Amino acid sequence: MNIWVRILRWIFKAQRLAYLHRLYSLSVVAIIVAVIGSAALDVKSSNDPLLFFSENNEYRQKLESYYKVFGKATATMIVLDAHEPGAPLPMLEAERYLSELLLDTEHPLAIDYLTALASPTATLPAIGYPTEYTSLEEVQLLSKGHPALSAYFFNDDQSATMVILSLDHPDQSDPALIAAYAEQMNLVEHMREKYPDLTISIAGNVMIFEALRESFERDGRYLFPATAFVNFLVLFFAFGNLRVTLSVMFIAGLSVVLTQGVAGWSGYIFAAGSASSFSIVFTLTVASLIHVVHAMGQRQRRLPFQRSYTTILSSFRKLTVPVTLAHLTTAVGFVSLNWADAPAFKSMGNLVAIGLVFSLLLSLLVAPIILKSKRSELIIRDDRVRTISRWFADTWAAAPIQNALIVSALSLVALAGLTRMVFDDQITNNFPEDHSLLVNIGQITDAFSWYHSIDLVLTYDKGEMAKPRAVADVVGLIDWIKEQHLVGEVFSPIPLVRDCLDHRQPPYVGTIVDVPEKMMNYCLRTSGRRNNDGYVGFFATEFTQLHLKIMLPRVSAAEVRTLSEKIEAKTLSMGFAPENTTMSGLGVMTAYLTEVNAHSMLIGSALAMLVVSILIGLFLRSPILAVLSILPNFLPAMASLGLWVWINGEVGMVATIIAAVTFGIVVDDTIHILYALARGKHTQTRAGVRKVLRNVTPGVLTTTATLGLGFGVLMFSGFEVNRQLGFLTSMTIFIAFIFDIYVLPGLYSLLKGRR
Repeated sequence: MNIWVRILRWIFKAQRLAYLHRLYSLSVVAIIVAVIGSAALDVKSSNDPLLFFSENNEYRQKLESYYKVFGKATATMIVLDAHEPGAPLPMLEAERYLSELLLDTEHPLAIDYLTALASPTATLPAIGYPTEYTSLEEVQLLSKGHPALSAYFFNDDQSATMVILSLDHPDQSDPALIAAYAEQMNLVEHMREKYPDLTISIAGNVMIFEALRESFERDGRYLFPATAFVNFLVLFFAFGNLRVTLSVMFIAGLSVVLTQGVAGWSGYIFAAGSASSFSIVFTLTVASLIHVVHAMGQRQRRLPFQRSYTTILSSFRKLTVPVTLAHLTTAVGFVSLNWADAPAFKSMGNLVAIGLVFSLLLSLLVAPIILKSKRSELIIRDDRVRTISRWFADTWAAAPIQNALIVSALSLVALAGLTRMVFDDQITNNFPEDHSLLVNIGQITDAFSWYHSIDLVLTYDKGEMAKPRAVADVVGLIDWIKEQHLVGEVFSPIPLVRDCLDHRQPPYVGTIVDVPEKMMNYCLRTSGRRNNDGYVGFFATEFTQLHLKIMLPRVSAAEVRTLSEKIEAKTLSMGFAPENTTMSGLGVMTAYLTEVNAHSMLIGSALAMLVVSILIGLFLRSPILAVLSILPNFLPAMASLGLWVWINGEVGMVATIIAAVTFGIVVDDTIHILYALARGKHTQTRAGVRKVLRNVTPGVLTTTATLGLGFGVLMFSGFEVNRQLGFLTSMTIFIAFIFDIYVLPGLYSLLKGRR
């Protein structure tokens, strides 16, 4: 007797013992759920963007190196737009009021974790104009000619100005950041009430955090109940029995509670987007029990004299192999996410895999008990689903070759969309266009033609930066960068250096390259003085590193990658070594997220397919069936991805994991069909295959509806990653169903004749 038969016998014995001692079994389950599930509400989550990048990610390492040198303080930008050129006095009055309010630590609207303030008012003393003795009319003149003001704080026509807050909040927990967001919004609302004629916009890290938090909170509040409701409707339509429907959902709910409990007990900080894992576990658990319930209904019709006890246990025993195999293959697909570069994907994959372990145990040992009731007979009314299923089986039998060719041709059309695929992972793409964050970003872009930045850091040997030739090269590089497509501005110390040279006694007259080295050294160090708030960030200690901030409008990740690569190539042509040129910043790191994950997941996806195929071959004792399982489950994922590209053009990082995730999910139906075909009679004939399809398709159809619609709920998420995951997964499931019905039986019949 081989090991697999022994395992099956152990499972059957455990099922029978658990069923015969139902009271004890349920008591043990209740204790386990109470102990593990007690931590279900203690799941820790965070919106830290670094959770999407592994510690070994080269772009994360570049960003952390940048933080180490130039500081990690986050920034918030407040823009005051008068829509009137010439730095109008009302705008300057509002800017001075706001700056003095922020500098007054005793004011109730002041922010106590403010580490630096960059604004016209805060800069005046550093350029020799004490604020209390400098009228707004004088500031109006300075804004037009003094580079310390005009180059950094005003747009081209001086119709808008900005105030930049450098913030270092000591507490990065959700409650603390929620309070920080409220403080900043109270400040902005106060300014809007006091100066109603100005357009006042705000953007920054705290704003993005709040937008993400709201999206994830909305998902947690609405998506899980919506998923449960969709599953309830599908199950009730399929089975026509309220008690059976609620019993299946109860088992799924226990799986979610146990999964959440493990997440809570672990103490691990999950990316907030990982909350969708619990909805996925719920839907997959429901899907695993659907085939068993349909088998119970089929047994009732064939053997109406059997007691419900026999019907339940016999149905579970009959489908233990495909149910176990379906759980294992799905878990393998999600475990393969550990090859992803993003820790957020790794944690989501592990959470779902853990949930599937609980789901398997509950499905095999607890579900038979829950489905049994002394008060009412177990009646499965699945005639409607069986009627629809017969239609699918009959349409396959009517023209199997033609149907397979049509499905294959349509899939190829969808696959052609992959040639047009563009990856885009900018954080702002996760929100609808009417979101307050994007409205503020749009207003800032209208005023300044940019709203965010990427960073270029150039490294020099000690003393080299102050040489006139080096500064002249930087001037040429800045001019070249400004000519590049979409670049709005380049913030650098050059305007301050020129101002220093112009105010020498006598003023320096000549080109940058001819400036005496001692004079250049003085002007560089003067422009980097620490009391000149906002500009010290241009230089590292000992003046060995120069930081340029390249300002951009809202552009795609592809455009950020292209610009970064062009700048790096330009610096190489100027003689900088590759290790002395670093493109960094959160925008750069995010732009490469999909590309890095795509390379990482090539191995994960391949291993998932290999392991799943091996499992199918071992469980079903057929290498041919193992090979046969790959094509109808890999192509649907690629077809759905191509379809998304045809519709939207751009995809995010979900595209890198969709093959691994969906392969483990959609192979479940393939397993049930192959298992039924392998056990069926006369499957070398069209009539024999049709008979098998009529019996197995009800479970496949209901599972497809449950999974497809359950994952489809994610398309209503407030987070673009989840929306893409919902669309791609649900479309893959529906396309895979068409493949399983119209392509898989023909391939099986073809290969069966040759084995």
